[in-house]
Amino acid sequence: MNMPFATAVIGLVTSIWFGFHAVRELKRDKEGHSRNAAMIHIAMVSMLAPFCLIVIATHWP
Repeated sequence: MNMPFATAVIGLVTSIWFGFHAVRELKRDKEGHSRNAAMIHIAMVSMLAPFCLIVIATHWP
């Protein structure tokens, strides 16, 4: 397993983890810092996850 592939897998797992918790926080529908952070996490996941998938696809062992 090469380094870009391993890093992309770790990044994808981390994105899924943060995305899952962000969606849970957004479902609570309470105003405040946690909601704002969850919205930012969703935006970051939407940018990082496709990049990780591209790297995984191009560096498949």
